[in-house]
Amino acid sequence: MRKIYILILCLCSSVVFAQSLDYKKASAKPGSNYFEIVNEVRNEIAMKKSATAFSKADIKAEKQFERWAYYWKDRVDAQGNFPSELEGWYNAGLINADGSINFPYTTMSKSSQSLQQWTNVGPQTVPDANGYPNFPQMGRLTNFMRFVKVPTAENVLFVGAPNGGIWKSIDNGNTWVPKLDFVAGIGVTDIKSASTDANNPGTIYVSTGDYDADHIKSIGVLKSTDFGETYQSTGLTFSLADRESTSNLIVIDNNTVIVGTNKYIKKTTDGGATWTNVYTHPYPDAQIGKFHRHGSNIMCADSWGGLMFSSDNGTTWTAIKSEGVSYERHSVTADAATGIFYVQAKSGQISTYNPSATTPALTTLGNPTTNYNPQGAYNMALVVKDGLIISGGVDAINSDNNGGVWYTTLNNAWEDNSSAGSYGHADIHEMGYLDSGYSFWAVNDGGLIYVTYPTKSEEKPTVDYKSDGVIITQLYSVAISPQSEDHKIMGNQDNDGYSLEMKDGTLKWVAALAGDGTCTAIDYNNPSIRYLGAQNGALIRTDTGFANNYDGDVDLTTPTSGAPFVWTLKMNTTTSTTLYGGFAEVYKSTNKGDTWTNLNSGAGQIEYIDTYGNNLFVIGENGGRKSLNDGGAWSTLVEPEASARMNSVTFNQTNANIVYATVRGYVDGSKVFKSTDGGGTWTNISAGLPNILMKQVILKQNQTEEILFLGTELGVYYKVGTDNWLPLGQDLPNVIINDLEINYTVDKLVAGTYGRGLWEISINNSTLGVDEVELEGSIAPSIFPNPVSNGVLNIKLDSATPELDYVMYNVIGGIVKQGKLVMGNNELDVTNVSSGTYVVRMTSGKYTSTQKIIIE
Repeated sequence: MRKIYILILCLCSSVVFAQSLDYKKASAKPGSNYFEIVNEVRNEIAMKKSATAFSKADIKAEKQFERWAYYWKDRVDAQGNFPSELEGWYNAGLINADGSINFPYTTMSKSSQSLQQWTNVGPQTVPDANGYPNFPQMGRLTNFMRFVKVPTAENVLFVGAPNGGIWKSIDNGNTWVPKLDFVAGIGVTDIKSASTDANNPGTIYVSTGDYDADHIKSIGVLKSTDFGETYQSTGLTFSLADRESTSNLIVIDNNTVIVGTNKYIKKTTDGGATWTNVYTHPYPDAQIGKFHRHGSNIMCADSWGGLMFSSDNGTTWTAIKSEGVSYERHSVTADAATGIFYVQAKSGQISTYNPSATTPALTTLGNPTTNYNPQGAYNMALVVKDGLIISGGVDAINSDNNGGVWYTTLNNAWEDNSSAGSYGHADIHEMGYLDSGYSFWAVNDGGLIYVTYPTKSEEKPTVDYKSDGVIITQLYSVAISPQSEDHKIMGNQDNDGYSLEMKDGTLKWVAALAGDGTCTAIDYNNPSIRYLGAQNGALIRTDTGFANNYDGDVDLTTPTSGAPFVWTLKMNTTTSTTLYGGFAEVYKSTNKGDTWTNLNSGAGQIEYIDTYGNNLFVIGENGGRKSLNDGGAWSTLVEPEASARMNSVTFNQTNANIVYATVRGYVDGSKVFKSTDGGGTWTNISAGLPNILMKQVILKQNQTEEILFLGTELGVYYKVGTDNWLPLGQDLPNVIINDLEINYTVDKLVAGTYGRGLWEISINNSTLGVDEVELEGSIAPSIFPNPVSNGVLNIKLDSATPELDYVMYNVIGGIVKQGKLVMGNNELDVTNVSSGTYVVRMTSGKYTSTQKIIIE
């Protein structure tokens, strides 16, 4: 039953049990407090759980809320005040004060000192399904546009992602290229043109932001006049204070466009230079949108449950229905053949509206959709053709008899051919016509699909996945393996886990079960042992690799009560069977997660863990704590500043008094701090950083000079010694960095992004400007044998070689052996060192030699 339970959890949601508080809108209201909102909603959830059976819809609702809470927790200040979602973008100089893109832009994060290139390391296409019937895909898309060409293999396609920008294909979806990485993290709600002809594409318009999940606000409407290669702001832009949303678009011609905002329907007739308010909503937070057009008739809905209609291409509007305070949008479409509009309310009830009738009115059609779940307004889509109605929510549900009977036709929980419908990833955001017959497109939380029905009555359509190569996966976590730099595991929002390992004789990405993959780990002594966490403390382990074993070998019993939605898992750096879990407190397992012991740190619910050897540092709801004896005793880390709470911490494993921490929020100049007394007092080391969100700081261990890396909401920075912070490398997309790992055996930094997949870059010290001299020739230490098979490693120093300090460490930097080397042959006993790949770093002042060894 475990698998069914997790599959239920993998869907998104909205808080059906917390209708008294619209938490998504609350962040934009003056005086709203994050901590008060979170406590109120969580109390309502707890009451619902204790009073009645928690339904599937409630589980999804809780998940959607916890995603929202996770998004905001690092952004709010110490008092719980909400900033603008676009604060960091403006502070970094990527957008102007009015929300327009800051020209001239050339590329993403770029450093004049660090010239190494970031490389995407995948997956570039959907991972092997691995026996997982409802397998994860590449990630959430919000819209689709196609330009037709002869031959069809040269059709030009566009898709937009809420955190991954715009992607373009010039070969009918065979390959894809990103086109908006400069502001990829701002997201795309819609992309449209008045044309569908690839030979005459016209002007392309883009509505920005994340209209469905409402995690980031809009910077307005962009346009492209070179077939989607470059984009510029139009006259519709928004300042930070506006906190605006823009809806899907109606593009009538190259100069005439309609879009909805929080209060207005806006129209331009001069290509976006100026915009006129053609409809003013009585409420300032109406989030007008879900437009659909047939000829000169246009209908749209708003988040208050109202509907507006125009019969003159959006020049004038009439409110045709108001349902009061429903906090839900309708889904709207029109039958291309008849021009009749179809509207679906949050209850699942379909109504029709015929503009040609003598007295047009909404008319109820059939029965409410069976099992309809739009999760508030997170996923609401509708398409109608020749009497075939397809309603998109969590699943797609269709009817061929005017809503009399409904059938699940795209099933996110599909198991086999006996299941209802065909497999389609959960959470459908938009649908539309494709080709002749009953052929449609749909975008969902897994990507873009083409859906074809042989006949109107067919309930199992053919599903063709089209967005292989659209790299928009939203990572929470990544882990690495020492056996090869290519072995990795990712935990993803909405799309479970991807594990890179050998399958059928080939190294490939394979699917692994999680729901939301919140944390990951690989045993550095045995890479077949892998861990994948799901939301709220759930955890599975495989002892034989996930290949051909997508749901692992063991469903571990963890202390899930009170665990954060996105929780953290760390492995002891020298004893791989020991794990630390961030639950309602920090817990320790010495048997690969089979049993757990509360370490009683006093930190409360855990948000972050860092560990080397027996030194353990944690951050929780009650602040930071440290233990220098593996959790036996704890002391408090002082907050770096009274106005800023820590959100990540790291330390020097050879001197645990040297500690580094990032702080949350947008306080200019207060980003990263250093302590030399174990966290008692701090020095601000933020020089060179813009006022953007900090996510994680890590120290490159075992170096002669201090080398730090920093994941932010806009790429990665690095710092050497007393230098200022600088952007790291070339051409990393501007998206959130949720996790950083150093692979010490190949000297690479691995970055897990939220919206653009997994990336890596060389961090060889010479490329970072570190002042070191490599021992070469006769004075270079000689290491033999390599591989080591008899338990003895020899390191020979020439008479001209200075005495050296050495450190032997594993893939994650954990020290397994250290000491001094003298002239002549030095025999090191490695019989107690596990098999694997290690680094031996030998130093004397600025003179160094770093060599890789294999112990068998």
